[in-house]
Formats: sequence, C-alpha cells, structure tokens
Amino acid sequence: MMGEDMNSINHQRRHVLKSSLSLGIGSLISPNIGFTKTDPLHFLDATEQAKLIRTGQVSVLEMVTSAIERIELLNPNLNAVVTKSFEQAIDIAKSNPISGPFSGVPYLVKDLLDQKGVRTTSGSRMFANRIANKNSSNVQAAFDMGLISLGKTNTPEFGLTGTTESLLLGPAKNPWNLRHNTGGSSGGSAAAVASGMVAIASASDGGGSIRVPASCCGVVGLKPSINRTIDDAGQRDRPIELSVRFVHTRTIRDAITALHHMQKIDSTGKLPKIPKTILPIQKRLKIALITKNMLGMEAESDVKNSIENTASLCEELGHHIEIIEPFIEGERFIDSFITMWAHGARTVIRLAEENFGRTETVLNQLLEPWTLGLGKWFDRLPDGQVEKAVARLKEDTLKTNEIFNTYDMILSPVVQTTAPKNGLMAPDIPYDELLERSVNFITFTPLANVTGDPAMSLPLGLSPNGLPIGSHFHSSIGTEQQLLELALQLENASPWKDRWPS
Repeated sequence: MMGEDMNSINHQRRHVLKSSLSLGIGSLISPNIGFTKTDPLHFLDATEQAKLIRTGQVSVLEMVTSAIERIELLNPNLNAVVTKSFEQAIDIAKSNPISGPFSGVPYLVKDLLDQKGVRTTSGSRMFANRIANKNSSNVQAAFDMGLISLGKTNTPEFGLTGTTESLLLGPAKNPWNLRHNTGGSSGGSAAAVASGMVAIASASDGGGSIRVPASCCGVVGLKPSINRTIDDAGQRDRPIELSVRFVHTRTIRDAITALHHMQKIDSTGKLPKIPKTILPIQKRLKIALITKNMLGMEAESDVKNSIENTASLCEELGHHIEIIEPFIEGERFIDSFITMWAHGARTVIRLAEENFGRTETVLNQLLEPWTLGLGKWFDRLPDGQVEKAVARLKEDTLKTNEIFNTYDMILSPVVQTTAPKNGLMAPDIPYDELLERSVNFITFTPLANVTGDPAMSLPLGLSPNGLPIGSHFHSSIGTEQQLLELALQLENASPWKDRWPS
C-alpha cells in the first residue's frame, strides 16, 4: 500500500526501537523522535493496521509504541486519555499475540468501563482512585478481537452530560478546534480516533453518547440496536434500558468487523446476525428527512445545510427523500426522557449516600452539581411518574415504528449545533441553565435509545469554520446491516477517511 516509503519508515522505526528498548518506556514515548508527526501508522484504520501486523510488515510492539508516541505528543492539548496503561500494553505487545481480526491493534477504553488493574473513575471524584478487579464484558470482547488497550478515555461524570468535561478529569478538547468540546459522553474516545491516537476506541450510548461525539469530532459513530452487543446490561436496574456499548472508528469496514465480533447471540429473532462482510447497498431506499428537532426548532444553519447536502447526495445515489415534520410530541418526550436521565442520577446519589454519608457537604465533595441537580429533580416527582414516563416512551416507540412502516430510515442532524465551546455545558453551571442547554443540544438522538433502534452518525459535513458535522441515520430495530450498507455507499461517494484536523 505504501511501498518504499513504508519500508523506509519501518527501517527507521526498528532502528529507534532497537536502541531504545533497553532504556525503558520513557525513551519509547519521547515526542522528539523524528517520525512521530508523520508516521503513516497513525493514519491507517484498524483493518489496515491489523493487516500490516498479520503480514509481518509491522510488529505488534512497533504498532503499540507508535500509538503511545502519538498519545504522548497530542494528549497534553486534547486531554482525551485520562489514565494510561502503557506498561501493560507493552508487556502484551512483547508477547506478540496473533489472534482475532484486530490482533495487535491499539485501543482505548472509555472510562465508564472496567479494565482489570486500571483505574475506572466514571468521571467522578467518588471513584477517583478506584481500580477495577476485572474486565467488563464489553472490554473483554474487544480484547478477544486482539485489541490492546493503552488506557482510558475521558468521560463526564457517569456519562450524564452531552459534553465531556468533568470536575475530576477536566474537558476533553476537540482536535478540530481546541476551544471547542468533543461532545459527550464518549468524547475522549472520539477525540482519540479523530486525532489518530488510535483507529478504534470504546464508546457507549444511552442518549446519544456515541453519536454526539462522533458528530462533533468527525468520526463514525454507530449505536447498535439495544441488546445487540456484548454488555453488562443485565446488571443494571433501570425502568427502561437505554444504553448500548460499542466503538468509535474512522471507517465503516472497522465498524462492520467490530459489530460482527461483538454481537450477542439473539434468541428473540429481532436481531438478525450481522455478517462478516457487508457490501454497499444496491436497493433504492425511501428516507424521511427531518431538519427540525421534536420541539419544532430548525437546526442551526450550518448543520441544516450539511444535512440537506447529505440528502442531496442520497438522491444522487438513487434514494428517495421526503421531508417530514417531527412526529413525536417533543415536550412530553423530553419530560419523560429526563425522568429516565434523573433516575440514573438518583441511583448514583444513593450509592454515594450508602457508602460515604448523606450530608450535603459529603455529597458536594463527591458529586457534581449537575448530578445532584438531576437527583433533586427526580426526588420532586410525584408518585407514579416513572411508570407514566415509561408508558409514554413506549407510545413514542409505537409512533416511530409507524414511520418505519413507510420509510426505510430517518435522516436528521445529530445535534442542533456544531461542537459547543468548552465551558458552555460544564457540570458546575446552574442546573436549570445547563438543563436547557443540554436539551436544546441533543434533542435529535435520544429517540433511538428509547425505541432501541440502531442509529449512526456519519462524518459527511464540515462547517465553514472547520468543525465536523455528522449526519444522523436512524432505522428500525435489528436493521444495522442496512444502515451499514448505506454508510458504505456514502463513504465511497464522499470519502472522509483522509480528512484530518489541521
């Protein structure tokens, strides 16, 4: 693929490694090594990285070391990686494991998930020093594919905000503009993939937390159907299950491979098996276009224009586009969704109370104002409100199913605006103000969590000021293959893999 240039750089890399290995990790990760900024390994997707390892062109140790160097160079500005497991990764790399489709490929784990022997903070001061004693099932599934973790990525406290900025970890900064945030809650992972630290990183989505950062950072963000991927969901106590775990990638082929290997065996028949190989779509799709959020507000002009450009591209590729109005009663949906949101926050507060005490002083030291505000909001709810919210959300699911009786999928913005500036949605902003800003920002994405449907952000747009804009495709439960087929077609028609932050 890269011919003589790759061979030359490989020779240089081997020379540097040979002279540095005996000097310890500090030498390996020096940002002063000459090839760090131009090392082509940083710009490959996980599939190509794995191929180079499998064919012996690059060793696992070389691949891992190259990623470490990239992290050390860029992370001081981005704050995407909040806990490093370099020593552990190098030990694994030295054993040269060759198994799984992504064998030897560097990886990063979202800090809501457990990696054995590594700190898991969940973005909270309450867990600032917690060391995991085992891998979460989703992390283990990634390791079973051959991925090697280099550490943990930034996330807001318990994934409860639409940006990635916590009092414990600080803000994750957008590689496209450091004054802007990455979106949340998988913001550290999206920034890491967007900047070439790694080609693939873990993510999770309970209201848009894969898709929102993917849109803000210009990477691929698929939220699979509920219960599609290997997860610890059965251990969670929630009125309705909203969250699913997957990855951020740069390319659709990486997402396909990851989904094929991370999928669970489904006994319900709702989730057809994802094949190993998927081809660009051949059939003509009927796509509903929505540019207004469910409150009836148009997305900001740059976002709207980008989504309309995506619609035009779909038409050029032979698909039929129809503009429709929002079909969900927005205020009722938002009120019901916030009830679920707040239920999660109340569970966190209860955990803090049981383990550390119920005094306001203690809680303020452990938890952020946003988390406490959501919990207090929940406490004010009348009896029966949770059950009422669940019933309403089930009605919204039926309305969405009716849309899919007419259309193959829905195209919309991912978020109302481009990536917000750091601090605009920080967790210490007064609760009412932050709630309004959060709702206005992420109104498009939670519906797919409520319905359990798959949805995907594709990096098809850039604003005039150079910020990425994702296009949101939402289809009926179990239809990830169709989503990925369309995504492949769009990726071929408007490639984004080689579009990098300057």
